[in-house]
Amino acid sequence: MDFWSRPGLLALVLNILGAGAVGWSLLRTHAADRPAWVLALALFAVASWLARSVLTFVGWRRTALVMCLLSAVTGAFVAPATDGIAIVPAAVAVLYLVGDPTWPLPLGGAVAAVSAALVAVGALPFGSPVAAVLGEMAGIVLAGFAGLSRRQFRLTEQQGALLRERDLAMREEAARVAIARDLHDVLAHSLGGLVIQLDAVDALLEAGDATSAKERVVAARGLAADGLAEARRAVAALRDPDGAAKTTVTADDFRATLDDLVAAHRTLGGIAALHESGAPRSLDSAQATALQRALQESLSNARKHAPGAPVDAALDWQDERVLLTVSSPLIPAPAATSPTTTSHGAALATSGGGHGLEGMRERFSALPLGGSVAATADGGRFTVTAEARLA
Repeated sequence: MDFWSRPGLLALVLNILGAGAVGWSLLRTHAADRPAWVLALALFAVASWLARSVLTFVGWRRTALVMCLLSAVTGAFVAPATDGIAIVPAAVAVLYLVGDPTWPLPLGGAVAAVSAALVAVGALPFGSPVAAVLGEMAGIVLAGFAGLSRRQFRLTEQQGALLRERDLAMREEAARVAIARDLHDVLAHSLGGLVIQLDAVDALLEAGDATSAKERVVAARGLAADGLAEARRAVAALRDPDGAAKTTVTADDFRATLDDLVAAHRTLGGIAALHESGAPRSLDSAQATALQRALQESLSNARKHAPGAPVDAALDWQDERVLLTVSSPLIPAPAATSPTTTSHGAALATSGGGHGLEGMRERFSALPLGGSVAATADGGRFTVTAEARLA
């Protein structure tokens, strides 16, 4: 709340002009038959008002509070003797204390009550008309209500600023999570595939099959290029999430992407099949990416934990949702003797950070229409089911 404790330059200028106008009015209207101390106290109230404004502007809050209290007390006491002119510094002090959220509200209320009482006390020696005294006391009350309105406005504005800051922090955190999730998906697929290809190249070179080894090097280069392009697309989507969300992916393009992932899995020595049922539909970019990442992560996990074992993937289009189910054996298949399927599974199985399923769930829960991810281990198979809801 310290933001409200230092007014701007315009507020300072207005206070200076107001204090100058009130001081000039006091000097011009002071009657000769009135005691000199009345004018002195009234001018002191104006000077305290001016000092409070300057001290508040420079940040000397405690001294400014003292000046504010003096302005309220002296201005209210001599207000009846100055035909109500001196009530202005007192009213401004009440408005300041009640309207500034940095000060406790009971403090402003107490100052308003004391000022109203001092108006009545100050009227006794001069026999001021009752109507005039009530009008001056009403000025204090009105200043208090104006301060309440000002306080509420400032609190509402401050709460709005806090909400905007919190929303920005949440957006930044979501962006960090999204970056970590996409890096995990891209690295797990691309680098994991590169490990497999390089292991195969090593085995083929030991076997003297330079031609097959060269083919594996070419495949590894293509996998690295695809991973780099995919990382660039992920970064571009994070830079413009709204634009990416509005992009529509056709059913044919979506199926082609999934087929590419299955084909890449086969190139890396895996066995996989993708079956599709129902009536395919277009998806928005977020839905398509979530389902693509789910298949990608599931295939990467299969290569880690069940290398060489067959993976069954199914895409089921329904009226209000699309389901992607990926199933693989829990127990790794026996190691193949071919050099193209060397025993890289043990090394890959320990390379993950354990965030794959967590990243899937985060991605699907953030979809505009919602979604979910479930993983089960039953009947000797590990199955991942991802659901994206459709309009």
